[in-house]
Amino acid sequence: MIKNDLELIQEQIEPVLDSENRKTLDEIQFIRREGGTYAKKGNFSTLSLKVGTEKVRNLLKSLYPRFTLTEIEKITGIPDSTLERWFNVLDIPFNAFHCSIVSIPSNKNKEYFQEDITGKVSKIVEIKITPELVYLIGFTLGDGSVQKYMVEVFNKDRKLREHLFGFLKQYGTITEEERENGLWRLRLSSARIANLIKNDYGIRKDTIDYIFNNEELAKQFIAAFWDAEGTVRKQHNYYHIYLYNCDKYLINKICDFLKIKNIKFSIHERATRHKEYSIGKYKVISKKRLIRINIHKPSWPDWLSEIGMHMHHSKKRKVVNEILNLFGGNQNDKDLRN
Repeated sequence: MIKNDLELIQEQIEPVLDSENRKTLDEIQFIRREGGTYAKKGNFSTLSLKVGTEKVRNLLKSLYPRFTLTEIEKITGIPDSTLERWFNVLDIPFNAFHCSIVSIPSNKNKEYFQEDITGKVSKIVEIKITPELVYLIGFTLGDGSVQKYMVEVFNKDRKLREHLFGFLKQYGTITEEERENGLWRLRLSSARIANLIKNDYGIRKDTIDYIFNNEELAKQFIAAFWDAEGTVRKQHNYYHIYLYNCDKYLINKICDFLKIKNIKFSIHERATRHKEYSIGKYKVISKKRLIRINIHKPSWPDWLSEIGMHMHHSKKRKVVNEILNLFGGNQNDKDLRN
């Protein structure tokens, strides 16, 4: 069972708070639950009068900067904007960006603090890498976007939306949007998952390397990436299985996996636009190269077994099933290789 943020925070505050600070926190939480309007809003005069100014100061100094302002809000129930005023009133040095979050791929969920030689404190968050999370990462890098505090995925396939929603909801609050043309967007508010996928320098290659060091996880990533960026379709009497993308690092990772599995493929590369184009009076020449991986027909059964069977896009998965049914559902049918 994946614990929510508050449960993980509660586990961490136990060794941090001594008996007096624990008692102060209990008093604040009790006043917040049972007190009047001013207490519930986090009025400093009300709470400090009932609890004691020095006790409140000691509590906050024991929590900060080990915990971010957002996390202290979850612990105390006091809005972060109010807490910031408290820091000023109590003359506690405050830097909203003092404690940064660094997510690390792992086989377990764990959190701890790390201080560098400059005194900067970082919260290290080990995140258990599951097949569902890997699928989410793969799809996001194909049909999604990552910002510092959120992850977005979008598509038009409704069945795919159900799968992604189920994967996302384990990690935080989800906002849903849908346009008139059927394009939906799921937005996850989670700095931890966002940092696991990308940081200020781009794709977190250590996360991708961790995934591809595990064969089963690699299958999930490639299937998700194919759901987002790939094609599995029938044209006339022939099936086409290929993948387009511009990121050479990700393409090379996928190609390495295909080679290990002896799945035959060819690579085609071209500019993202065939011709020069103009924006106003300026001529634009595309520098990006679009790379296409095309799966050869004799390797279709292996591709289906290793990747296709893990896909969730309803239309692409339907074609995967068609190819299997066409040859009796046997993934190793010799006719499929000819």
